[in-house]
Amino acid sequence: MAAADEFIKYSIMTLEVNFGQLSYEIINKVCSKKKLDEKSNINDFIEFIDLVETSIGMLSGKKRAGNICNDLREKANEIKENEKVHDISLSNDIDEEINTFLTNKTLPTESDIADYSKYITLKYGVSTKKIEKEIIEKIKLKVKEIIGGKKIDGEIKRFLTRYPQPTQTDVNDFINYIHLLKLNFQEEKLRQLIEKERLFRKFHEPIEAVETSELDHFVDFIKNHPEKKEIKKAMQKQELSYLIKDESGVSDDLLSEFKELATPNERDMRDTLEGLGLKHLIRKK
Repeated sequence: MAAADEFIKYSIMTLEVNFGQLSYEIINKVCSKKKLDEKSNINDFIEFIDLVETSIGMLSGKKRAGNICNDLREKANEIKENEKVHDISLSNDIDEEINTFLTNKTLPTESDIADYSKYITLKYGVSTKKIEKEIIEKIKLKVKEIIGGKKIDGEIKRFLTRYPQPTQTDVNDFINYIHLLKLNFQEEKLRQLIEKERLFRKFHEPIEAVETSELDHFVDFIKNHPEKKEIKKAMQKQELSYLIKDESGVSDDLLSEFKELATPNERDMRDTLEGLGLKHLIRKK
């Protein structure tokens, strides 16, 4: 039962003890002045109760009306608190469902997202548009994290190929270099990844990744196609243009953000590294 319906039913039952059949008329009159629905917050409930108190005060006296309505106020708070707990639980369930979906589909199409959003709506009774938006935001974040993570992993491997036993200064310079790539990382974790890869190479032969994912193909496509128009067209054809859309539609800024993450401007990087005295980190071709 919806919170508003539950509260109105409780209000009628509470008034019925004191006013009998007149309670229905009282509540109906109040409902005509102040409607409660699924969007009503606690302030709406309090406003509703204040109108009830005014209405019954003329019949039972101010003190008695106050006592009756204090009971209604307690019930309203109880219902809204329970609703919060339910919403949190529901939100957690939906979040878990979405995460499972994205584990199985790293780069879903717009049709996949639309169909899955409808499924969640039918299962939980929530807004399809809200679910679609939440899924898309999660995908954008996940894609950026994966691209950034793969890029950092690749840079670490190249760094240790050139400096198998890096000094503290080498590592510090490398961390400064990663900062310049505008990648999200925690410095301590990055240092641990460098050391982990160094120790692995000390006792094992480096393993080159052979298997490529759908996301790898997406990144390679962005790298190999400098023309934004061509990228937009391909993304629309593959139903992936949601990755570069905002409220106003396809965004050049979002596309540039993906391009920069996948392929930073080599000339700008070279100039910046030279300016910071990190010229030795420039890749030799």
